Amino acid sequence: MTRLLRTSLALALSSASHLFAQVAAPPVRLQPRPGPDSELFSTLFPSRVHTYVKASSDPDDRLAARSRGNDDGFSGVNHCEAYRTNDNGTPVSILADFAGRAGVLGLFFRNFWSDSGGQPMFPGENNRTRVWIDGAVAHDRPLEEFFRNPGDPRGQIPPFAGPFTGHRAGGHLTHAQLRWQDSFRLGLDDDPFANASRFHRVAATLASPEGELPVPDMLAWEWIAEHPGQWPHQSVRNATTTVLSVPGNGGRTALQLAGPQTLLELKFTVATRPDWTRLYLRCTWDNAARPQVEIPLRMLGVMPMPPYSFPMRSPLLENDGDRTITCWFPMHFARHARIELENRGPQATSVTMTYATKAGPHPGDWGYFTAVLNEGTTGTGEPFQGPRLTDCKGLLRFLMIEECVDSTGRIPDMHLSHLEGDLCIRINGNRGDDHTFDASETGIGRWGWYLTPADQPFCRDTSFNSSYQLRPIPNGVEARRVTGSTFLFDPVHFVDGIDIVLEHGMQNDSNADYQVLAFFYVQPGAARRQIAEIDIGNVSPSDPRGEPAHGVQFTQWGTYTGYGNFFRDQFYGTPMVQDRVRHIRDFLRFQVRRTSDWAVNRPLSFGLRLDRFGGPGLGLCQADVLVDGQPAGLLHIATHNQVFQWKEGGECEVDLPRALTDGKASVTVELRPRAGSDPLKVARVFVYEYTK
Repeated sequence: MTRLLRTSLALALSSASHLFAQVAAPPVRLQPRPGPDSELFSTLFPSRVHTYVKASSDPDDRLAARSRGNDDGFSGVNHCEAYRTNDNGTPVSILADFAGRAGVLGLFFRNFWSDSGGQPMFPGENNRTRVWIDGAVAHDRPLEEFFRNPGDPRGQIPPFAGPFTGHRAGGHLTHAQLRWQDSFRLGLDDDPFANASRFHRVAATLASPEGELPVPDMLAWEWIAEHPGQWPHQSVRNATTTVLSVPGNGGRTALQLAGPQTLLELKFTVATRPDWTRLYLRCTWDNAARPQVEIPLRMLGVMPMPPYSFPMRSPLLENDGDRTITCWFPMHFARHARIELENRGPQATSVTMTYATKAGPHPGDWGYFTAVLNEGTTGTGEPFQGPRLTDCKGLLRFLMIEECVDSTGRIPDMHLSHLEGDLCIRINGNRGDDHTFDASETGIGRWGWYLTPADQPFCRDTSFNSSYQLRPIPNGVEARRVTGSTFLFDPVHFVDGIDIVLEHGMQNDSNADYQVLAFFYVQPGAARRQIAEIDIGNVSPSDPRGEPAHGVQFTQWGTYTGYGNFFRDQFYGTPMVQDRVRHIRDFLRFQVRRTSDWAVNRPLSFGLRLDRFGGPGLGLCQADVLVDGQPAGLLHIATHNQVFQWKEGGECEVDLPRALTDGKASVTVELRPRAGSDPLKVARVFVYEYTK
């Protein structure tokens, strides 16, 4: 087995900087837009807002498993839907089930085999699909009708309409913003293979207990999608153009800007297309200890590595397939910005840079534009480490993979049989599966199959897929592909770091050179801290994690010891967990005590480690939550899993209303399992206090 080669760009800092003559262009005024959403793209979510991604993948990643976690849904036996149920004899697969909070749908994605080649739908694909909102059926129609393209002669079906609903190359998606006050459920009639829960993705954002719920302005983004390549922001474009001469052999040139300002556009034009292979970009905001952006310059506009060339237009990125790239991601800074170019080629080169700024401080809670690149060669059966951030709060807003293979034998186990991998994301240090993504071509690119007649490279919506481009090289042939997405309506929100890996295992054994690029908005410092851990079943009076230290009370059916893995533990290299479990009958009660600064009003939440073992008959575990005897929310969690015992993290978290916790040195939290729900089997309780 080959070993994974992990190589990250180590870009040194330089104190040298040069200012060049600047030429101001006249302001460009376009027709008004419905809202300023694109300028506020870096605004961070309130800390207790939660984002979720539910997607298909084979969860059984044990080394002894049949597919070692790399079935990717091909068999249809992957047990990764929320749960399965039965409706009058018809098997129904529930893909997502949320309750206890208001929320909004960010994405519903689905792959079909048939459309990958433009064929008619296969039997079992276009099944009855239902959406329940606040307990009532709101949409009941064949699955395909959720994803009609704009311009379909049959018309689109509102609210599944507009430029952010459509299909191509087997991939079908809608960003229809379905909203609910208390509950949302999406399910479809199923069969064991033709449909199953294969190749789906459902993304949602859930509100805080106080009702904070960021909802993107769909009209504003539709205007941008319908005017590709134009200035996408509401503010008047005040652009400045400068020519930067960058010395060769590692020479650097920098532009300095004083804040507070927002960069709303960065455009670069090189003299010749091969210059993209030699130029690197660093951006440092507010004199940070190291640059927040360290990437090849071409990647700011998703320009593939020359000699490959694909023009692309996405809502906030574009390149012309030749010498110009443009990025409209807003980049805020309060005091100072340094934009630096490095030339790793032997000869000096000139770069024309155009930038547009907006003066003044950014309103609200915002993060610094941060671009992270990981590159290397995959190893069969080994994870490929992607971006990893710690001790910070932020949003993941863009993700891209560039893959390259050749037939020279340079890359071991390279045969193009199945070049992909399941994307895995952990947030906030949790080992649970609150964000699960499926295979790379659908989980990252959010469209369907490549190398098919139906594929359309680089469409202008929220995602793109270049298919493969080939070229002859000495002693062989080389192929390159770029796939990625901008998360307009379905970002990944984190309050204490994020860790991204791409599994690459037994079935996905065709290796390649990978470059994983992510754009974040990041605010240094975690937004919450753990203030208590309760080891349920530990009755030691001297252990600070034991039940006596936290006033634990309960009624139970029984107690036992559980031992096993979490979902995707293999790909993160984390070991099994052994824990004592209490099967709760009527109630579980515990005390939350604050630290000495309890008078500072900080929100509280708690998370659980639950045993979720069970077969297809298991569905949801629900328990009413009370604080000092007052209703405080709902624990609502899917327990269906035949492979992994434990569930922990964001999906098991309950945020407590501030009206019941502010100004209190201690509170008593109680869980009361609801009649008819799956058993509540608790191993640990984690208590958090939010600092932002």
